Amino acid sequence: MKKAIVGALLISAPIAAHAQSSCASYTGTTVAPLSFDQAIASIKPVAPKGEFETTDAYQARLAAGAASGPLIISKKIEGAEYLSYNADKAAFEVKSYLFDNSNFSAWDTFYWAKSDVKASTIGNLDVAISSSEVATGTYSAQNGFGARTTVTKLTRTEKAIFDRETASYGEQLFIANKDAIVGEVPMSVAEAQSFKPQAKIAFVVVPKLPYVVRANFPQGETTISNPTDVRVNSTVLVADIQCGLLMNGTNRVIASFQTR
Repeated sequence: MKKAIVGALLISAPIAAHAQSSCASYTGTTVAPLSFDQAIASIKPVAPKGEFETTDAYQARLAAGAASGPLIISKKIEGAEYLSYNADKAAFEVKSYLFDNSNFSAWDTFYWAKSDVKASTIGNLDVAISSSEVATGTYSAQNGFGARTTVTKLTRTEKAIFDRETASYGEQLFIANKDAIVGEVPMSVAEAQSFKPQAKIAFVVVPKLPYVVRANFPQGETTISNPTDVRVNSTVLVADIQCGLLMNGTNRVIASFQTR
């Protein structure tokens, strides 16, 4: 029988014992990650506070919309180069960028949604799950000097998980060692060659109020040098992001990485 591959997590900073244990409990297990859309669908939508509804009653309705227990949400790996095998160490060096190397319009989303969620324009603890863009048409326009151009209308769809704004400048989602390495996963050369092409990632999160925030808003300025008219459709799951999971092709967790 093939030996199970269990990764060891090496970290440079102490973390709470109960939190570390919670993430470590996933290592060696097989999980069933949800897509982002499936996770959103599992949370019941909550209507806005009514005119004749007390705040306590509204908060109770919000609480009733929570998903039961943690959700495991899959994400496409940001870049294979961030899962790099070190043959001298006989281990993968896992960089935080494998999980989180993209941005999304956090502040804009909450602003246009008129949400009470606090986000920073400088830094937040969050994860951009996906961002896609499609052209929806064109139109002719001119600037104040009479120069004309054809403007392309774009719709950008953003999906993300938002934890909170950073407590200090430079704070990152994962506790990282030098060169953004969040852990090392021991593995033989043969095992590593088989594992890397099938590697997957996911996040363990616990939704928190207000759970799901949606917004549609314009982004950027349309100019002669940048003839694009961008409209963003943003869907954000507000949640406590607890762990990042590194899995094989059958969703067996090879290693887990604690967030802040």
